[in-house]
Amino acid sequence: MKKILAFAVIMLLIGATASAQVAGNRIQRHRINQGVRSHELTRPEAFELRKDQVRIKHTQRMARRDGVITPHERRKIHKMKAHNRKQTFRYKHNRRHRVI
Repeated sequence: MKKILAFAVIMLLIGATASAQVAGNRIQRHRINQGVRSHELTRPEAFELRKDQVRIKHTQRMARRDGVITPHERRKIHKMKAHNRKQTFRYKHNRRHRVI
């Protein structure tokens, strides 16, 4: 009984971690779209941020390819995501607005 309970808890934690990563990507995509709608992001800025999102997704795919994400790969992906978040904030607050 304890083994089944331990296995269920482990699977729950793995599922929560995976859903948090997916939610993070969705949140970043929402931030970019919201910036475009509110005219805080210019078209080239939004294009650059979306291009970075594609690069991050590609890097994640390449890291998962062999079945193991090494600490180095995880650190690289985390740095890419952090840079993209900072860049989004910077673009949204640089007082350049889209005219229509």
